Amino acid sequence: MKAIYIQELALQYFPNSTPRSAITQLKRWIDLNTELQARLSELHYCKRQRSLTPLQHEAIIYYLGSPD
Repeated sequence: MKAIYIQELALQYFPNSTPRSAITQLKRWIDLNTELQARLSELHYCKRQRSLTPLQHEAIIYYLGSPD
């Protein structure tokens, strides 16, 4: 895993959305997944950050699945 911008990851999950809409949708998915929220909290994720650390990126993929 590598560090990645939230916008880039969101567009991988929602390729037919605008960047802003994709980010909103991804953050909604994160908010609805309490296990993912807990793990991201352990990894010092904050809702306003624009990029994800490799461990945060890995956690999102683990809990939400690959954006293939």
